[in-house]
Amino acid sequence: MSSKNSPKIVFANKLLHAGYSLEINEQRLINLALSKTNSKKSNPGKILIYPTEYAQCFGLNKSSVYEQLSAAAESLRDKSVTILDDKGEAVSIPWVSNATYEKVKNQGSFITLEFSKEVEPYIFNIEGDFTELFFHNTVKLNSLASFRLYALLNRVRNYPNYKRRDAVVVNFQLPEMKHKLFLSESYGAWRDFKSRVLLPAIEKINAHTDICVTFKPLKVGNCITAIEFAYSTQCPSKSEHIARPNLFRRPRVKKGSAKEGEWARANLTLLGTYELLKQNQNPTFKLKKADVRRCVEYAKILGDDESKIFYSKQLNKKQP
Repeated sequence: MSSKNSPKIVFANKLLHAGYSLEINEQRLINLALSKTNSKKSNPGKILIYPTEYAQCFGLNKSSVYEQLSAAAESLRDKSVTILDDKGEAVSIPWVSNATYEKVKNQGSFITLEFSKEVEPYIFNIEGDFTELFFHNTVKLNSLASFRLYALLNRVRNYPNYKRRDAVVVNFQLPEMKHKLFLSESYGAWRDFKSRVLLPAIEKINAHTDICVTFKPLKVGNCITAIEFAYSTQCPSKSEHIARPNLFRRPRVKKGSAKEGEWARANLTLLGTYELLKQNQNPTFKLKKADVRRCVEYAKILGDDESKIFYSKQLNKKQP
């Protein structure tokens, strides 16, 4: 489905930044319901969602979707979102006032969903400070983390001060990022968060949406404190040729200078983005060893131990 024909789902940014935890079927149920509404108008009341429609939208097995929808509707009735009100105080509000699975003769089975009065100001009659997503870009995001990250990145999509060359760049403090993704303490270690949450989410976003995302951890000393995300809306197709980028020449500056660091960071980003885009086409793609050695050099200049270790390990592996 093209963007021109795809319905939109719209959230006030206060809701986007709020704290909440949903199962993926609950989030999908909310998204599908919102795609049937007009965010510039009032709450329409009851919204009907049919199992066959739900299965078709999200590419699910029709035989199991009835049970999934019934369970999602029941659990969604007890789910709330914690949001800051106009006074800056945290308040907990319910998502829905009604979500029931019904069977009606001659109509079949369907979900009746009605958004709560409390959540109305954040999804209806919205005039400013909101984020809108094309529904078709969200349907293959199969985890809350991938959907939330995609939405958060899109929030700054049209803000000029986040643009760098052809990319949109935004930073999140690590605790803030984990809070927004509503993660438990089991993801306290960076390696767990990166491998179990961040990389799978970005893989889904790059494969199934309209943006291509890269990221890098930001450190204070040896501690990772933030994440910088960069993304482009110019995503190559699976068959499109992606040329290796031309790297910047080393500037004639002193070793250890800020200018040298800028040069190393720029080239490390170029090669990292190139590798990620190629891996979107072919998951087994690896940089050539000459470029891997360059990445190790750049990482040493930057004091980026994680990147240095990552690329150093690649040097000891055989090329595919």
